[in-house]
Amino acid sequence: PYHSLGFILAGGSSRRMGSDKAQLKVGQQTMLDIAADVLRAAAVNQHFVVGGALADLVEQQSGQGPASAICDVLARFSAAEGSQRLALFMPVDMPRLSVFSINTLLEYARRSQQTAYYSAHYLPLVIPITPQNQASARRLIAADSSPSVRKLLASLNARPVTFSGKPGELVNINLPEELAGLSS
Repeated sequence: PYHSLGFILAGGSSRRMGSDKAQLKVGQQTMLDIAADVLRAAAVNQHFVVGGALADLVEQQSGQGPASAICDVLARFSAAEGSQRLALFMPVDMPRLSVFSINTLLEYARRSQQTAYYSAHYLPLVIPITPQNQASARRLIAADSSPSVRKLLASLNARPVTFSGKPGELVNINLPEELAGLSS
């Protein structure tokens, strides 16, 4: 009885891109639409957009980075009675990310009951929603209002998973030239 929640991190300032990445188009779809389609096809029961103009969940302290947003989200969702919850966090600016890669990470976290991410890539990541992980996230944010994702992973004793997807899936699109390369 697992319940997986997906969270699309879309609250970044997009300074290098020059406009909101969530609303930029890759082909005929926005990056946000692409991310939502991946989560709808993955082993995720429900998904939310965190931050940005199209947010389902507004961060309590916006502009503090993805780790702060993740800690904020973890504080809002409790473990469901009679089932275990997993929280998957993915950035909006990773339009090549596949359903296979998301499901692989979810399955690893489900089996191990450990926070999991792909080696050398801190996002996407899956965090079991447990009182212990929520307490760790609260302690981290109390000590540093803008922690790095690396610090968050350390505080949650996260485990790296070997990536077996396609090359380029875990690349963030941060510059207009990178976006243009996707569309060509």
